[in-house]
Amino acid sequence: MKNYKFRINGNEYEVEVLDVDGNMAKIEVNGTVFDVEMQLEIPKIKTVVQPPVQARVVKETKPAAEKISGSGKAAEVRAPLPGVIVQVLVRPGDDVNAGQTLCTLETMKMENAIKADNGGKVASVNITPGQSVLQDEVLIIINQ
Repeated sequence: MKNYKFRINGNEYEVEVLDVDGNMAKIEVNGTVFDVEMQLEIPKIKTVVQPPVQARVVKETKPAAEKISGSGKAAEVRAPLPGVIVQVLVRPGDDVNAGQTLCTLETMKMENAIKADNGGKVASVNITPGQSVLQDEVLIIINQ
């Protein structure tokens, strides 16, 4: 499998890992075979508490959004941070209310609910679950 060279207290050891099964390994050290039990250490993870992330909404007029409902005002819901879309809770044509969760975005191992600032009709959904998005990328367009 893998070969290593170790220097311990000035002595050099040639180690070859022959087989690994769970926490047991068969290794050869300078020509002698040993069965070694590995102790798997679980790393301690610090929990970081962050305030909820709010979506940035940019109000613009978009021709594509106008075709769906006929209104001239459209709000773009953008990603506040880069991350991965966990779930999408709306589809084009859905009516949404202010404060309604539109999708969930995972950023830095935390899930953030992206909510609508204003009510309206969903004109387009530009995301799918599992998709990576960049900061300020347009996620959803809502006609008001």
